[in-house]
Amino acid sequence: MHVATMSGTKAWTLFALVVIFLYFKNWTQYGGKKLKVRNAKRLHKKKLTYPIGLLWLVPFVVLGLAFVLMQAT
Repeated sequence: MHVATMSGTKAWTLFALVVIFLYFKNWTQYGGKKLKVRNAKRLHKKKLTYPIGLLWLVPFVVLGLAFVLMQAT
């Protein structure tokens, strides 16, 4: 059974054209109206805020845990 397929060069050319098409499709889709809608929805979400004391405490807790683990070995 002999099946005619496309050559390797034509397959790579087709692959490159599909990749370029998908790249530009996504670029136009997320660079226009949908991007504006997505950014507007993101602005309505509340951002997480952390107290400054907690941010200062995290490195000391990590160093303390590292010291405890170092003493355990």
